[in-house]
This record gives sequence, C-alpha cells and structure tokens, in this order.
Amino acid sequence: MGCHCSKATGVAQPVHTGSSSTNASNTVLEHPQPPKPTGEIVEEEVPALRIAVLAVEGLRCADGIFVEVEIEGKPDSKVKTPIVSGQVKMHGLGDDARKTAEAALKCELAFKEYTEGAAIKLTVMDSDPTKTEPLGRATLPAMMIQTRFWGKLLLTGAGEGYEATLEVRVGERHILVETAQEITNALADAVEDVQEVVTDAQQELDNVVHETTHNVEKGVADCSLTEVKDSVTHCVSEVSEIAQDAMSETKGTVVHNAGKIRDVVEDAADEVVETKGAVCCSC
Repeated sequence: MGCHCSKATGVAQPVHTGSSSTNASNTVLEHPQPPKPTGEIVEEEVPALRIAVLAVEGLRCADGIFVEVEIEGKPDSKVKTPIVSGQVKMHGLGDDARKTAEAALKCELAFKEYTEGAAIKLTVMDSDPTKTEPLGRATLPAMMIQTRFWGKLLLTGAGEGYEATLEVRVGERHILVETAQEITNALADAVEDVQEVVTDAQQELDNVVHETTHNVEKGVADCSLTEVKDSVTHCVSEVSEIAQDAMSETKGTVVHNAGKIRDVVEDAADEVVETKGAVCCSC
C-alpha cells in the first residue's frame, strides 16, 4: 500500500482491535464540564497515573497512526489511542525533499494500577494490519514520570533518515501551562524549519559554486569566452532560484506556525469562557 497521509479531520474514532485491561482507560481530550449537583456525594477513584499522548511528527508515511501504551513489565495494562490520519510534511528542497507524517492524537490515558518506580512504554503503530513493524518506540523512565515530564521523546526504530518524536504529558492538564507549552512548541518548530531551509539552501549553493568553478576553469582552458560567460549566467540563475525557493519556504513555515499559535490562544480563551475558569483550577 502506498503513502496516503492526509490531514486529520475531526475527532478520531477509538481503536476496537484487541482488548484493554480494566486497569487503564483512554479518552480523547475534551473540554471539562462543570460538576452537576446531586443529592449524595460519590467519591470517584483517582487514577494513580495519567498520561496524555499529544502528537507525533517526523514519522514514515502511514495511512493511519495510533499509539500503544503500557506499564513496563505489565503487558495486561496495554491500551491504545484512537487512530488518526497523518498530515504530510515535506522536509528538504527539490530532489532532496522527503515526505514525513505528523498527527495530533490528543488522547489521555488513566492507569489505576500504576505503582511508583515503574516505567511506561510507548509504541507508535501504523493502522494498516499488514504492517506489523512499529513506526517508533519510546520509554518514559520512572524519574521523568515523577517530575511530571511534558515534552517530546525521540523515537527509536523510526527508520533510517527519520528523526521522529512523540509528545507526551504526565499528570493533570492546566490550561495556562498547556497553552504556554503549545506556543513554545510552535516557536521551536518554526526555528527548526527555518534552520532546515537554510541548511538545504546552503548545500545547493555549494553544489552550484562547485559546478560553476569547474565549468569556468574548463572554459578558460579551452580559451572560450562563451563557455565562461554561459557558466556564470547559469550560476546567477541557479543561485537566484535557490534563494527564492528558500525565502518562499521560510515565509510559509513562519506563517504556518504563527497560525498555530493564534489557534492555540483562541482555543484556550474559548475554553476558559466555556468552563467559567474551571480549566484554570488545579485543585
């Protein structure tokens, strides 16, 4: 099956293959609703550990993506996030451009039987049942769990030439912290993308200079002014095209990430209003 990554649409549907332990549950992150008054107080069991699987990027292209999460040493604790479609992202310029997949999973998992000191294993999978090889693996050590880690984990086994990451959050969400983190991620992505454009453009410029130098030297050796002139003219044209492509891609990535930041801020403001500030309370 070929690569058919597409932009995710709406809320993904849960994965129904396999079975999940009663020790863990998975839900798509939604706006919390204010508690409804009742005539009696019901104490809910508080999960020992909450893990939010937020996003993946830099993956090999896949039709659908989901993540398996389990407590290390307890295979019965394994649960799966819903399947989401990947959005194609291009890396590199021209012939060196390569497709990768990224996806927003935004799924929170609760582990009731988690015991302190245990690690968490995460495996990113292709939803195509014929592709049994994981898209990448990562482990959350106990120390990172204790410090309520929030960030991107580098995935091993992502494939040669792929630097894939999985973003996770340990513990309860807080809208202000969450918004700040998402803005930081968008800024980091913009810087990384611009750096990649500059690196690729520099490599292409070096190739043009090397080729032009060779052609000019050949023209001089042949005592051909026409060869020298044509080589220089071609060089100027190539450099101009590389610069224009780099500027266009840089502008595109800045605009894209600026849009992500705007959406994050607007969504956070709407959520605060809808919940009357409940998402800002850490009690």
